[in-house]
Amino acid sequence: MRVVLHGFGSFPIVFWHMIQHARQMQVPVEWAIILSSNHHQALFTDLLGADRVIVLDQAGSAPQAGEEDWIYPGALYRDIEAEKRTYKHAPAAIQRDRAMGMYRQIRRFMARFAPTHALVSQVEGFDGKVFIATANEQNAEVVVPTSCRNLGGIFFSPDDLETLPGYASAESPKHRQAAEAFIQSFRESPKPARWTSDASDDDPLESFVPPTRVRAMAALRRWVGTQGGFQWDYLRASVLNNLPFVRDAVWASRRRLNARYCDVRSVDTLPRKFIFYPLQYSPESSINTPAPYFLDQFRAIDAIRFAMPSDCLLVVKEHPACILLRDGHFVRRLQRTAGVVVAHYALPSMELVKRAGLTISVTGTATLEALLLGRRTVTLGSSLVSGFFGGACPISSLSERIATDFGAEIPHSDVVSSVASIMSVRYEVEFGSPGVVGEPVLRRRNIAHLTQAFLDHIRRNDSTNIP
Repeated sequence: MRVVLHGFGSFPIVFWHMIQHARQMQVPVEWAIILSSNHHQALFTDLLGADRVIVLDQAGSAPQAGEEDWIYPGALYRDIEAEKRTYKHAPAAIQRDRAMGMYRQIRRFMARFAPTHALVSQVEGFDGKVFIATANEQNAEVVVPTSCRNLGGIFFSPDDLETLPGYASAESPKHRQAAEAFIQSFRESPKPARWTSDASDDDPLESFVPPTRVRAMAALRRWVGTQGGFQWDYLRASVLNNLPFVRDAVWASRRRLNARYCDVRSVDTLPRKFIFYPLQYSPESSINTPAPYFLDQFRAIDAIRFAMPSDCLLVVKEHPACILLRDGHFVRRLQRTAGVVVAHYALPSMELVKRAGLTISVTGTATLEALLLGRRTVTLGSSLVSGFFGGACPISSLSERIATDFGAEIPHSDVVSSVASIMSVRYEVEFGSPGVVGEPVLRRRNIAHLTQAFLDHIRRNDSTNIP
């Protein structure tokens, strides 16, 4: 088995520990990695050898002999929109040239290494999209660790659309029993959208975080002399992330200002008949990656209000994390949009889901919470939930779906089957970026479980001979 890794941001550290554990297990795997920056180049060169490591030139790469006719295997301009900041505001020609240049680098590397599997870290930019597109082009099996959201843990998806793997099944009595128990527990005491287990009794592992000065100099080297490489928004985000006391003061001020803009402060004053649309955190991989068309969320809001009955209102609630970041002008614009009612950001989303005739989201977790409560929901983008409702709803079908699903409930057996399908592929491990509070990922036992889960997924998903 030959595994190529997508090393975005600080995720390479997770993979470094996974490789070490796999070697201790004496699993016959050859590894290679594509790094989005040079932060961990030396670390992986020592681990894998220079020929198994590539650092992407963010400025792209000109075509070599025979490459002039290469055509990007995915949807190039859609995938470019997965970018959050870097090159986002560069001239269009620079964006396209850079994208094609990154594709050429990744394709050359994969063609030389010939991977059987491609393990993704987090698809949060064009490099993640092209990694998946090129892996498919090279006939490598794509493996994307994906959050089970309220259920906790992860599963391994074959794409960046949260599709369940082919071995998912709702037939096992064990998984149906677990699903019944979780549904009952959730309805009595809902778990948050993303939660982590207590890792305090698990030994921490080395994080290899370089000093701030070293990271700052590396960023300057990437920016200077690279056409379109410097972005003010990227600099702003970097400064705030490295000066948390300044960031938190700015966020607290922004929350106080934006919290004033709302029409409904209590669930008791909600409209009699309404559809609930929770705003999503953006720009963020949860919406940029699977559904970039709706990055401008007014597209979704307009589509819903144009399709809903005239005696219905659309209740929109700001994401609790995004109220710290989004310009207040956005919410004020919502308040001047006919058919829209703005709920206070602190109102519990679960209560809105329970009271709404229908919950609609692009890819948000509120749709899973509606499913767990037995309430019908509509997704405008592909996500974990959309597969249980026939896929993402096209805008052209939205009026019909609203008329059919408004106020309807899901048969309990269907809810159980949906959750049992997730349970059948779920692994109780933590996967995410290192450095979050409590450091749940970089723990000795968690890395062991994560490595074993990845290998188990490969065993279940194909015929690879792994002892």
